[in-house]
Amino acid sequence: MTTVTDLQWKQIVVGGIAPHVISTGLLIVAIVGYTFLLVFQTGGEPDPGALQQFNTVSGTQIYPVVTILLTVVAAGWVARRVDPDRAMLHGVAVGVLAGLVGFAFGALDAMMIVRFVSTVGAGVLGAKLSQILLGD
Repeated sequence: MTTVTDLQWKQIVVGGIAPHVISTGLLIVAIVGYTFLLVFQTGGEPDPGALQQFNTVSGTQIYPVVTILLTVVAAGWVARRVDPDRAMLHGVAVGVLAGLVGFAFGALDAMMIVRFVSTVGAGVLGAKLSQILLGD
């Protein structure tokens, strides 16, 4: 039986936080890139309405999806580094931590609960697919 002390907590913490860090970096790059694109298209100051719409869509719809997909990869990475008997538990732990970190990025509503459950599911999926995702 696996106990809490048997878990590789350093790897779980890295795997649970990394999807949010990477997603945030990608979000910043996308927003800056879109702003530059609008500046070059208009030859001056970009339309604030277009920027606001892009920021809203990318921050509320694209960011969570990218984070969930990156959680699959992170959980697979963590699961590959541990004993195969404990891989699923590590994947669940990565998903739960990533989901809890996600609560810091939004209001507690029904959609946030769906994202949390999806993130935990992504951790489970990453653990199951770890051999396929990261090879032998």
